[in-house]
Amino acid sequence: MISSLRLIGPILLLFKVSPSSSFVQPPSGRLPRMSDTSLRQSSAPLASSLERYQRRCKISNDNIFFIEVGFGNDSHGQSSTKAAVRACRNSIEFNSIPSISRLIPDGGYDKLKLDVLLAVPPGYREGLDLDAVAEVFPYGDVRFELQDGGMVAPSGIAIESMGDGNDDMVIVCASVTVGR
Repeated sequence: MISSLRLIGPILLLFKVSPSSSFVQPPSGRLPRMSDTSLRQSSAPLASSLERYQRRCKISNDNIFFIEVGFGNDSHGQSSTKAAVRACRNSIEFNSIPSISRLIPDGGYDKLKLDVLLAVPPGYREGLDLDAVAEVFPYGDVRFELQDGGMVAPSGIAIESMGDGNDDMVIVCASVTVGR
């Protein structure tokens, strides 16, 4: 490895560059999504709810309009549902789709499909309420997938009156694919 120095404005950066490559390689694979095995290991209510939200097929690549991402956290109370609701809200809150009726002439908003991928810390998946998360979306047929991810970070304080069992802050990431 060769070390390089580069001055960018008033900031001096030190970084290493591989002689054979000048860019960072992306990871070779994806994090596993919730498989049948991990689905069986999750709580019965979550498994049942997830199964209900996976009745239709995923949106095919040629029918995707756009993909939005967001994250949300619950600083006090350790609720994966609250964090997931905030992540989904964050992913869609600054958007408007006024042309849906032209894109989907045979039903407009009623025929819109939403594939929602939630990355939830495994230790906090147990209390996830997908029905509450689905209520974030004002229209469309919602389909959920779960994968291990998100983050558990210290909030710095546990406040019992706010529902804290510890000082964990639960962070969930969401990717919302919108299509027909």
